[in-house]
Amino acid sequence: MKYLNQSMLLSFAIFLLPGSPASAAGVSGAIFTTDANGTIVNANQYPSKCAVYLDGGPGPHAPAKAAGLPDGDYFFQVTDPNGTTLLSTDPVSNRRFRVTGGFITAFTGTGGPAHRTGIDQDHGAQGAVTIQLANPTCPDDFLNTTNAGGVYKVWATPVGSYVGNPANVDNPCGNGCFHGFVASQSKTDNFKALPAPASTFCLTVQKQFNDGSATYADLLGWGITITDALGVTNQYTTDSTAGQVNLCQLPVGTYTVTENPTGPVTTSCYLDGPLQTGLNSVIQPTQSTVTFTWNSNAPVTVTFVTSIFCTQ
Repeated sequence: MKYLNQSMLLSFAIFLLPGSPASAAGVSGAIFTTDANGTIVNANQYPSKCAVYLDGGPGPHAPAKAAGLPDGDYFFQVTDPNGTTLLSTDPVSNRRFRVTGGFITAFTGTGGPAHRTGIDQDHGAQGAVTIQLANPTCPDDFLNTTNAGGVYKVWATPVGSYVGNPANVDNPCGNGCFHGFVASQSKTDNFKALPAPASTFCLTVQKQFNDGSATYADLLGWGITITDALGVTNQYTTDSTAGQVNLCQLPVGTYTVTENPTGPVTTSCYLDGPLQTGLNSVIQPTQSTVTFTWNSNAPVTVTFVTSIFCTQ
């Protein structure tokens, strides 16, 4: 009898060895879809694929530790509801985010256009952000669902649990694994989104200085705020090559573009006089905000001009 008891104990010890399939645990916490500011949880339907953002851990008005994801880096993907068809089109490495303190705190993807982020309205003080599921080529990325009801599924899995080469867009991986995401080691959430509008346009925001004799582009990085047709507000900075912000694949609707009047100025120059703005090169004095409604096929350029005096 003593021998049998020892055998039974040995069997249990082997069964509970760390790393054995029977002891593998799923990921705790939760993910959900929301808007750029994290103001909703699991909306019944989003107006477009471009309006859907990923959030994780506590939702609006929830305690900071509620449903928090384990800290670390994760990959995400978008599929049809049963996971058969991969709809994300950029490399897995470009669909990566970081969790700190139970919150999504950064987009860390590489190898493709960076996915936009928003500030979580309830947990921004803890550094929480939201991540747009589509990259800036939306609505081309991600693809339309094959589901007749317009249903999509978003997945998130720890980087260490991913199966395959993250440099690829897709990695077939066998039963219980969907495009490199092992179901038992992933968090998922379904959502609905309307098809992308057929007509889109490109927006260029140009920041310029005028010293009384010449006008030249700001190359130092000027803050620009854009509220799009879906009511989503994002912050941008003019680039260092042309003093511009360039966005494409924008849907029909009303946009508000605002410049940050405290943008950088060279040490030899100082601001003088009111800020000026122009829509499609038509100067509109004493404004720092332009609102327009796009309903044609032409691109739109918004130009902000600030008068300055420069010392020699």
